[in-house]
Amino acid sequence: MKLLLAVLLFTLLTVNCASASAGILINVDGKVYHADTEDNVTAREILERLPLKLDMKNYAEHEFFAELPFRPKFAEARTSHIKAGNIYYWDGWNAFVFNYEDYDISPYKVVHIGTVKEAEELCAYLREAGESVSVSVSLEERGELNFMALSEFAKSFHEKMFPGYKSKFLETDPEFIERFDNFAFDEVINQVDLDDKTRFMAILATLLGCQGIDEFRAMVPAAMEFGVSPVEIKEIVYQAVAYLGIGRVFPFLKAANEIFEAKGISLPLPPQATTTPENRREAGTQAQVDIFGEHMRDFWKSGLEESRHINLWLADNCFGDYYTRTGLNYAQREMITFCFLSAQGGCEPQLTSHAVANMKVGNDKNFLIKIISQCLPFIGYPRSLNALQCVNDAAKKFEEEKK
Repeated sequence: MKLLLAVLLFTLLTVNCASASAGILINVDGKVYHADTEDNVTAREILERLPLKLDMKNYAEHEFFAELPFRPKFAEARTSHIKAGNIYYWDGWNAFVFNYEDYDISPYKVVHIGTVKEAEELCAYLREAGESVSVSVSLEERGELNFMALSEFAKSFHEKMFPGYKSKFLETDPEFIERFDNFAFDEVINQVDLDDKTRFMAILATLLGCQGIDEFRAMVPAAMEFGVSPVEIKEIVYQAVAYLGIGRVFPFLKAANEIFEAKGISLPLPPQATTTPENRREAGTQAQVDIFGEHMRDFWKSGLEESRHINLWLADNCFGDYYTRTGLNYAQREMITFCFLSAQGGCEPQLTSHAVANMKVGNDKNFLIKIISQCLPFIGYPRSLNALQCVNDAAKKFEEEKK
């Protein structure tokens, strides 16, 4: 599925040093067609059970379907917009489906299994085929790629993040995978001494900051594999609104919900709010004081009259609505704020200020450098180096304030 390929564009996952790419051969009433398959859990489980012989029935003048003799897992990435010449799976009827017309099946959704190379020819045949066709589906083995040199640690880390996943990027970008994966999932991991939960919370916050929605979709399930809870993931997304705005955060909130629903996680999650409309300003002010110091006590009513309301909003909205929530503590909230700011760039004064705040709640200079290092593969060197300069400046300010 194109969406799944986009989601995994920067993860570049591989779990085997040498792997064969498997397309499929489809024999329809004696005529053989070729198809490229998608790399999702549903397609993989179907491929593992090939060959298959199916009697497929014409349905609703747009598809042929047959019930499978087994039930594969239903992949998270799904669509209601089916395209002629494509193969899908629907769990409602446990159906393996050839579509010969474009169709919108909303509200139902299917998983994309593959695309027939001779789509126009197959669709023309199916339109005139009558009520049923006899189909056999078998693997088409393709050549092996033997020149991968992924480290054992990188392969093991991939497997822990994405159990059982094999990526098509092994075929399309093998040299790049080798260098990127060995760097991001071996060298960086072994250099940066962070606990797993903190590591993945930082990655998710960084992907929000840099607007890496496709990688975020891939990394949310990985973060859950490493112990980040749905509540913690939602709190990261919610707090991002104060620093990125809903215009940039909305796609991430939608993505998180889709992932949770696909995993059978009931929504809404348990409430985490601790304030009311009546006390949010006072609670927000107290959070500012707890984090930044006593000088923030009256900050909400300071400044020029025409812009004083923004300082009020910082107290009641930014801190009163978000920092007062349970699910994350102050140290974790300041850490993810640091990631939001460093990843989006262009807000170095605020980044320096929040680097100082991090130090005040126990996230010292060395810790912040670890966070920068861990997130460097996701945002690149320029923003990482800018963040490092802000941390160095913040460390000087922090030491001066202690005198």
